[in-house]
Amino acid sequence: MSLDMLDSLNAQLDAVVQAVHAQEFERAGDILDHHDQDLHALLAQPLAAQHHAPLTALFERQQHLLASMAQQRDAAAALARNDQRSLRAAHAYLQAESLA
Repeated sequence: MSLDMLDSLNAQLDAVVQAVHAQEFERAGDILDHHDQDLHALLAQPLAAQHHAPLTALFERQQHLLASMAQQRDAAAALARNDQRSLRAAHAYLQAESLA
């Protein structure tokens, strides 16, 4: 395993963060797919003891990023549910008003 590969994997995570912040979710997904392929290729190689710490740091970054993305997804879903409730309430109000 080379440090260049780890640098590339970390750069991919940076690119995912940038894509998510820009709300380019399809691009973020594509980058994550490529990242997953590269990570599997890296893990198919023999790893020396000195690579454990940088690889662990990469895994921790991945987990933090995925948790952050899940929180953002959940927040967006909650907003969508609230919007749906508001829309239903507005329709009910309009319907009740038309019956009066």
